[in-house]
Amino acid sequence: MAIKNDVAFVIRRIDFRESDYIVTLFGKEVGKFAGIAKGARKSDSKFGGVFDLLNLSEIVYYGSSGLDFISEGEAIRTWEGIRKSGEAINVGLRCARSVDRLLEEGGREKEVYDLFKQTLSSLDQKQEEARTLELAFYLKLFYLLGYKPELERCTKCGKTMEGESRLLFSPRDGGVVCSDCGAEEGLAISGGLRKNLIKLLSLPPTQVRRLKLSSELIEKSFLLLEKFGQYHFDRKVLSDTAMGRGAVKF
Repeated sequence: MAIKNDVAFVIRRIDFRESDYIVTLFGKEVGKFAGIAKGARKSDSKFGGVFDLLNLSEIVYYGSSGLDFISEGEAIRTWEGIRKSGEAINVGLRCARSVDRLLEEGGREKEVYDLFKQTLSSLDQKQEEARTLELAFYLKLFYLLGYKPELERCTKCGKTMEGESRLLFSPRDGGVVCSDCGAEEGLAISGGLRKNLIKLLSLPPTQVRRLKLSSELIEKSFLLLEKFGQYHFDRKVLSDTAMGRGAVKF
């Protein structure tokens, strides 16, 4: 078995047998992969807290036809700022879960890796805007995986949406639809919501965290993205806890 190493995020961890972990890692070079860490749950384990969720760790492992065998590990970043805030840690965990749900094992998504790292770095520095950073993360993740919501032009006729007072966002059509074209199904959204989504999609996480969005706008945006992700990926993308602030009326 060949010895391999990578710098990877811990995005999932499962207790296995009496003292082991099965961990899902998201590496910079090899992408998403799963491995077993023997004895990692023991109090005197050589791994210590290497496999705490969200940690960025340097991993040495042996590739195999089944689970890889993890032989060494060292935590590089543990995000102490994130861990001071319950909301921030939950946002980080939900982002990790969405990466796990949408990426295939072995998929080398370096841009997604960079996005995840930048999001956690921004969250580590400014926990107060955790929900805004989470919203931007999902928008950019969908884009990087080939499903960018169209927000600037009608997805049916191509007309610019600037100045449109009545808009529908249609997951089936892939974005906004003007009032002339209509849509079989969709969510009514305001011009302000559309413009803020464009900002979230275009700005880097370091600038996203400076935006001040109302809680109502954030919750409406999450509902919109939940339906968009469900339709295009044919699976649940956003966690229930991301949508857990009550029903949203448009």
